[in-house]
Amino acid sequence: MAVAMASEKRQTHYAPPERASEEMLRRQERLVWEAPLLAVTLDNLQEIVLVLNPERQIVFANRRFREFAGTGDSSRLCGLRPGEALGCVYALAEETPAGCGTSKFCRTCGAVNAILNSQSDSMDVQECSIIRRDHADALNLRVRTSRVLLGDDIFTLFAVENISHEKRREELERIFFHDILNTAGAVRGLADVLELAPPEKQSEFRHRISLGATRLVDEINSHRLIAAAERDELACMPVAVAAADFLREILFLFEEHPSARGRNLVLAEGGEDCVLETDRGLLSRVIVNMVRNALEATAAGGTVRVGCDREAGGVRFAVHNAGAMSRDVALQVFRRSFSTKGKGRGLGTYSMRLIGERYLKGRVFFTSDAAEGTAFFAVFPARLDGGKNH
Repeated sequence: MAVAMASEKRQTHYAPPERASEEMLRRQERLVWEAPLLAVTLDNLQEIVLVLNPERQIVFANRRFREFAGTGDSSRLCGLRPGEALGCVYALAEETPAGCGTSKFCRTCGAVNAILNSQSDSMDVQECSIIRRDHADALNLRVRTSRVLLGDDIFTLFAVENISHEKRREELERIFFHDILNTAGAVRGLADVLELAPPEKQSEFRHRISLGATRLVDEINSHRLIAAAERDELACMPVAVAAADFLREILFLFEEHPSARGRNLVLAEGGEDCVLETDRGLLSRVIVNMVRNALEATAAGGTVRVGCDREAGGVRFAVHNAGAMSRDVALQVFRRSFSTKGKGRGLGTYSMRLIGERYLKGRVFFTSDAAEGTAFFAVFPARLDGGKNH
């Protein structure tokens, strides 16, 4: 592998892009293997371990890491950086020719930050979320790094613990309580208003409460489906959904929701009334979270617009508010457990993408800038096939 050219420095958005020469890599690899018992000890550990050079490249990968990365050939890993070995989409992206650690997304990556901190003679423990190509879920890791000297050469010992199952379980539980409490809060708000409503309005509020209770049951059933999905037992149940009527129901529910107080929630003009076949409960979860997040990001007196229209082969839902995200927030918005609203929040955006893309076979994305504000989009096929979704 050739030494990186000086011009490559301009191609990094974060960590240094330079790589060691092929000759240097082989010398560093020999140093690890020739250190008394080091390679043998690391290779027999049950923990996933790498030894990295100052350029953050792998010069040794133990047996557990090779199994984790899906390769038994250690020579294929030598010279790669951790994100490249694990298939991180940001490390392999065409717009990131300098590789792992150099994209704009890498600033918030716990793995590269732990490596950089270890190079300053500091032990570090951080968590990171790696989004991989052809994988629906992110890979959640806890990494421990420390500085190691072999003669005059400095290396980083990079130990990995796969906490994906732990994170997935915790976050799905939090999503459950987060969503259920929000829907239950809306029903309670309607019940409080009912007590104060004049007789001629009580029938309307009873209808709203009934609609909210129905949606609460839908939320519970949706979480049961997600739990089944973790066991590979999820079978989506497509039904015909009239998109415009569906959005009117969502807006109706939010009329008494705490997040909507003092804000305007309206149906965007010019949309198309189209029908799609999809799982109504899961679709509701995605759109409700889009609306709630937009409302929470909108100042008092502001407006959130919700709309739908036809997209090639499907239906596109859009939720817009006037605010713009900061760069750091935009880079992390779909990550598990990330939130600007405090601990235990932030699962709404994660669940949007998890459910919308993995189960409803759509695309969930956003745009955000100071001039146009922020818009979340969810595009779904006109027809969702039933059965298991893997």
